[in-house]
Amino acid sequence: MEGNHDPKIDAAAMARNHNNRGVLLQMEGDAAGARTQYETALQIDPENATALNNLGFLLSQEEHYREAIEYYQKAIRIDPGRSMAYTNLGSARAALGDMEGALDALYQAVKTDPGNLLALDNLGRLLLKLGRLAEAEKAWRAALAIKPTQASLYLSLGTIVAAQQRLSEAIPILQQAVRLDPQSAQAWLQLGVVFFTRQDLGFAENSLKRALALEPEHISARQHLALVLMAKGNQKQAQKELQRILIIQPDHLPVQLDLAVLSLSMGQWEDALTKLDIVLKKDANNDRALFYRAVVLDQIERKNEATEILETLAKKPNGKYAERARRYKMERV
Repeated sequence: MEGNHDPKIDAAAMARNHNNRGVLLQMEGDAAGARTQYETALQIDPENATALNNLGFLLSQEEHYREAIEYYQKAIRIDPGRSMAYTNLGSARAALGDMEGALDALYQAVKTDPGNLLALDNLGRLLLKLGRLAEAEKAWRAALAIKPTQASLYLSLGTIVAAQQRLSEAIPILQQAVRLDPQSAQAWLQLGVVFFTRQDLGFAENSLKRALALEPEHISARQHLALVLMAKGNQKQAQKELQRILIIQPDHLPVQLDLAVLSLSMGQWEDALTKLDIVLKKDANNDRALFYRAVVLDQIERKNEATEILETLAKKPNGKYAERARRYKMERV
C-alpha cells in the first residue's frame, strides 16, 4: 500500500528546499540564481514568509527598496512575529529617507524579539543620525547586555557617550573596545579624539598613531594627529601630516584650509594666501577661508582688501566667522 501524502506538506518542503538553495547562492554572490530560487519557492508556497523576507533582502542589496518593502510587508502579514523582517523593513525605509517609518519598524523588531542584536544596532545608528542621542545610547546598552564581548558595540556606545560630553565616562568604554579588538583603527581614532577633546595630548597622540599604524591612509586619524601636534606646538610635523593627506586626496579642501591656517600661524603669509586662494577658487563662500584671507591681507598691508572682506562677513546675522570678523575689526581700531 502506498503511503498517504499531504500535498500541502510536500509543497512546503519543496519551497523550503528552493529557499535554502537561494540562501546558498546569495552567499556565493549569485544574486540572479538566488532570486530564481526564492521566486520558485514562492510559486510553490506563496505564504513562505522566510522566502519573502529573503527575496526582500536580496532586492534591498540591489537597492530596489520599494519592491523590497512590499516583500517584507507580505512576510510580516503572514508571520507578525518575524523580527528580522521588521529589521529589514526599517533599513529599507531609512534608505528611502522615511526615518519615522524606519524607527517604527526597528522598534517593532525589538519589541517582537528583545534579543535582536542587529535591530538594536541599526536602531542606535538611526537614532544617532537623527540626533536622538539618549535613545541611541539606550539601544546600544541593550545590545551590549546581549553581547558584552562585541567590540563594535563598545565603539558605538563610547562614541555616543562622548557626543553627550561625558568624556570621562566615554574613555573606559572606548578602551574596552580596543582591548577587545586592538586591530580596529576606528576605535583607536575615536579614543584619540576623546583624549584630544580632554586635552590629554600625549594619550591622544599615541592613540591616533595606533590608528594610523593600522590604516596609514585613514584621513580623519591623520587630520586629528595634525591637530594634536599643533596643540603641542609642533607645527612643522603637523604640516607634514596634513601634506600627507593631500598626497592621498589632493582635492581635500578642509585640509588645504588647515594648511593655510598653519602657514599663517608660522608667519608664512604668501604660502597661506596661495592655499586660501586654492580653497576659495572652489568654494567662494567659505567663511573660514574668507576670514583668514582677510587676516593674511591685513598682515601684508593690503588693508583695504582685508577691510572689505571683514565688513562683508561682519554683516552676516550669525555664524562663527561673522562674530570673529566683528571682533577682529574692533581689535584693529
